[in-house]
Amino acid sequence: MPAPPLLSAATLGGLRPDRPLVVGFSGGPDSAAMLHALQAGGWPLVAAHLDHGLRPESAAEAEAAGRVAAGYGVSFVSQRVDVAAQAVAAQESIEAAARAARYGFLFGAAEQHGAQAVLVAHTADDQAETLLMHLLRGAGPQGLQGMQTHWLPNLWSAEVALVRPLLSTSRQAVLAYCEQHALVVQHDPSNQDPAFFRNKVRHELLLLMEQLAPGVKGRLAQTAALQAAEGEMLHAAAEAAWRRSLAAAGEGYIGLQRAALAAEPLALQRRVLQRAASLLRPGSAALNFMLVEQARAALQVSDGEQDWFDGLVLLAEGPRLWLAERYAVRAAELPAAAWPQAPEAELPIEAPAVVTLGVWQLRLQAAPAAAAPDADPYQAWLNVEPGTQLTLRRSRPGDRIALAGGTQKLSDLFINAKLPRRARAAWPLLCVGDEIVWVPGLRLAHGFGAGPGRPAVHAELARETGSSDW
Repeated sequence: MPAPPLLSAATLGGLRPDRPLVVGFSGGPDSAAMLHALQAGGWPLVAAHLDHGLRPESAAEAEAAGRVAAGYGVSFVSQRVDVAAQAVAAQESIEAAARAARYGFLFGAAEQHGAQAVLVAHTADDQAETLLMHLLRGAGPQGLQGMQTHWLPNLWSAEVALVRPLLSTSRQAVLAYCEQHALVVQHDPSNQDPAFFRNKVRHELLLLMEQLAPGVKGRLAQTAALQAAEGEMLHAAAEAAWRRSLAAAGEGYIGLQRAALAAEPLALQRRVLQRAASLLRPGSAALNFMLVEQARAALQVSDGEQDWFDGLVLLAEGPRLWLAERYAVRAAELPAAAWPQAPEAELPIEAPAVVTLGVWQLRLQAAPAAAAPDADPYQAWLNVEPGTQLTLRRSRPGDRIALAGGTQKLSDLFINAKLPRRARAAWPLLCVGDEIVWVPGLRLAHGFGAGPGRPAVHAELARETGSSDW
């Protein structure tokens, strides 16, 4: 099907002519021109109008929009939402609440009518305004791409595309189209209200910029297009970095491999963290450069927890950085990392023995003579006779371990070794009676290290894969 006037064949090329399109139809010049052009092209349409309930005349405008759609023979759906009340409830601006309500309504209509896409009438002028708004708020390369012509998957659907057919068309061209076809249009007075950030950019900042550098709106739109093209290449690299860095994901949390992510180029680190944040807080405008840098710094710091934004926390824990809901951390709902975990009940063992601890194994075997000291903290030659009764258990309140010149609280040993808090309660201890002989990975008790040439028990705690890197 050839593209009708005003619309780009490239923009509509991916859409099928036999499946409905939901058209966001406010009744203003932009959406009126888009609806008219699409109807002239024979596309199956559903005009969708959201009454934001912000002005007394909005109900009459919704009725007028319905009459226009009926005149075209186009299906029409409408809904009234108290956006002001929703803004108060969500503690966000009117603009943010209106956007959330509008897209929620449009994609709900798309689902109800089996539509393949939602079409909105943003123009090249809107693109220039959006780029400036992102720049003023502090945006990286992704923000400077502005709006996408085709967006799938998007924040509202993994199957229904968000399409902006007029994104390369100027508002001047849209107004000329409306005049040429004598279209009945409505003008929303709130588009002139300087209380809204976009209106200040449109009527004050862009006006001044146009005076200083005529044609600036077109160049800003070109900048967004250039950034979008380069962004496609970065997106592919970031996708690979995401796969290398992701350790776990679930309801309310994402775990990243700290070392793997820290080894990525700086730009990819930031993109991975931005993606994780957007998955946990879709559509949030709170994420900014400083918050991304805070998360990036957490890749290098010692273990610990810090507040992040919008009820999320950063939890640096061993090899992982958790980005998680605060409640998930408080309620210990994060999945346990692959730590060695001793069974709840004490387990008597003697060499030779193999005890499976999740993906780890504790192996004991009699050694005719102790080997030279090994630098691997997950191996030890114990100064105990083969056949000695040993016990594998978890820590108890008041546990201490013998060191040269005294003893140390086991809890202090865990803290000094930066063992993650969630790993401590079930960390395996090898004991003789009540005395701790070995804390695998951390410390061999004083007096229990076997010397060369003396019979010993060789103990090793290792992953089943052979790696001791938890």
